[in-house]
Amino acid sequence: MRAIENSSNPSGRRRSSTPDFDSGRTSKLPVVLIVDDFAENLIAMEALLRCDAFDIVTAQSGRTALDILLDRSIALAIVDVNMPEMDGFELATLMRGVEKTRYVPIVFVTAHSPDVSRMFKGYEVGAVDYLFKPIDEQVLRSKVDVFVTLERQRQQLLQVERMREMFVGILGHDLRNPLQSILTSAERSLSVAQDDDLRKALQLIRQSGQRMARMIEQILDLTRIRMGGGLAIRPAAANFRRVVEQIADEFSGRGRALRLDFDGDMDGAWDVDRILQLLSNLLGNAVEHSPPGAPVSLRIDGGAADFVVIHVCNGGRGVPSALRDALFEPFASSDRMRGLGLGLFICRQIVLAHGGAIEFESDDSRGTCFHIRLPRRCAIEAPLHDSRGDDGRSEPLRCGDALFGVGARPSRRGVILVVDDDADVLDSLELLLTTEGHEVLAAADGDAATKIVVGDRARPDMVIIDYHLPNGVVGPLVVRRLRELLNRDLPALVLSGATADEDAVRIPLQNSAQLGKPADVERLLETIQRLLAENAAP
Repeated sequence: MRAIENSSNPSGRRRSSTPDFDSGRTSKLPVVLIVDDFAENLIAMEALLRCDAFDIVTAQSGRTALDILLDRSIALAIVDVNMPEMDGFELATLMRGVEKTRYVPIVFVTAHSPDVSRMFKGYEVGAVDYLFKPIDEQVLRSKVDVFVTLERQRQQLLQVERMREMFVGILGHDLRNPLQSILTSAERSLSVAQDDDLRKALQLIRQSGQRMARMIEQILDLTRIRMGGGLAIRPAAANFRRVVEQIADEFSGRGRALRLDFDGDMDGAWDVDRILQLLSNLLGNAVEHSPPGAPVSLRIDGGAADFVVIHVCNGGRGVPSALRDALFEPFASSDRMRGLGLGLFICRQIVLAHGGAIEFESDDSRGTCFHIRLPRRCAIEAPLHDSRGDDGRSEPLRCGDALFGVGARPSRRGVILVVDDDADVLDSLELLLTTEGHEVLAAADGDAATKIVVGDRARPDMVIIDYHLPNGVVGPLVVRRLRELLNRDLPALVLSGATADEDAVRIPLQNSAQLGKPADVERLLETIQRLLAENAAP
């Protein structure tokens, strides 16, 4: 035990021989605060508690105790009830009114014999326990040990939380940057490769990269669910048939027959990005677990006024009986070659976030069918044809848009400023865009981008920029600076290792789109063409 002050120091400050600490500093050891207006009581209490497991600070008045409480992180406050000017009850009331001290455990010390009404008053103002004078040493130490242990556990949980946030940051940015380079380079190489063996190798690289991207996204989703109590969604008005057509186009490229059936009204309000993720997971599972060449069916029933029902069915063997009770639990699947076992867990979370329900039926004779019931409107919706809002997130779907490979991509060329601090991402994007016929201006950070515009007098048609740039700079703020320098609303495509929900809500940006890393090459090129077309001179 390192006694930071003693009873001969009525101000409650540490002795001058002890180094001072910065405001808000937290000790490596838990800190116990003792408050009593009698110096001899403080000396006696310190003597009883002296050990190396925690620090002790003392105060001879309620006001001095408040200063210490606001300055230090306190594991336990042992407070004498009867003090002049501010008694223990008043101190406890003030502590409960301040966020920093609201949850500090308080043990009251009193010389009075146990009085039920007085004890209830203490509990009402926030006491967790009482000690009665004369104080029994063993009782005192046992009570203090309990709260010191709880504080240590709390600090350990905070450390785990910080490590978790660091882990999510690594997944969200550090791993996605090289993955973006791998996928972009593989896609470009495939477009020009002629040798069959080389094409097979490149296709394997692309498929493995896409699988890794899905795994990263699933782990991030799992972390968000566990930390935030569920997935956040952003509903907007949409047509379910158009959403399904995007998925149908993706699966037709795999050479698998997908039977589509639509019945009734397809309009509603959903988070389209999450619905695409839901359908992609369910259809991907159906394709993997059905016999080769067997069709997979997707039926949307919009006959009800308040909800739509989705049916995803495939033939083949049913779900093993050992997995059925835990099918929607994380890591339920034992087949790690196909993924982490998070897909159906995330599907259920997406459905629950929309206020819906999901169930399945399965046997070896008929295969497996998933049935999802989604409310048509789970929140205030945005117009179906609404343009990009101030939140910077790409709109869910617009009639006539050629997103996700639907329809032919126009060929509009322009001067594109690319800003990214990852050299591999910068090189791969430059190669991709140059191959597409664009002129590329490359910059590693915001200052370099500004120099290109100011010093080189460049006039880019749009900017592609990483959200997280060196030295804590964020891409949208750089875009605003570039717009001021160019005196026009320069279109921007923001690439981010985090989700659109996490980044876009912080820095609103008009006339922009946002894609997560690693961005699908076709979607990236489609978005570039859309931004160039929307901002082309009439």
